[in-house]
Amino acid sequence: MIDEVIPSLPIKEESIKSSYENCFSKRCFIEVDNREFSAHLEKAKSDLARVKNDYQQESWDWVIVKSYYSIMHAFNALLVKEKGFFSKDHFCTILSLKHFELVPQEMYLKLRNIHAKFSDFTGFDVTYSLRKISQYDVYRWKEIAPRDAEAVYQLAKEVVSFVEKRCYR
Repeated sequence: MIDEVIPSLPIKEESIKSSYENCFSKRCFIEVDNREFSAHLEKAKSDLARVKNDYQQESWDWVIVKSYYSIMHAFNALLVKEKGFFSKDHFCTILSLKHFELVPQEMYLKLRNIHAKFSDFTGFDVTYSLRKISQYDVYRWKEIAPRDAEAVYQLAKEVVSFVEKRCYR
């Protein structure tokens, strides 16, 4: 399942800039005090901690859902800390991280691949797709493979660790 989706997050600098500007014009970003980053990071860590139980029970759909949200909350923590805003759009969250060079290229490419694979199998973007299938598709959620859940869970652990180190340096 995870291998079926093609990433749609841009790679080229001009496409990243244009996409970011589009997110900005759609008012996807909410300004907040940068000290609020800790609330977002706490939520990310809480979601990630809850994954362990689902993982042990082989509830692959919930492993993906909770891991995905852990990633989004962690990255919003980073945006709040560094830029004083969070994003209410998942595509724009990841895109803004690259636009402001807040994540290394290697991590962005991992996010791009995961986002593409889990976004929306009808044409939108990846971690989001698996998350949507996990939450809403009463048929396809059974097709989620343990390796799909493992990929998203490992990325969530990497992201939370990265953000925590970056925010508290």
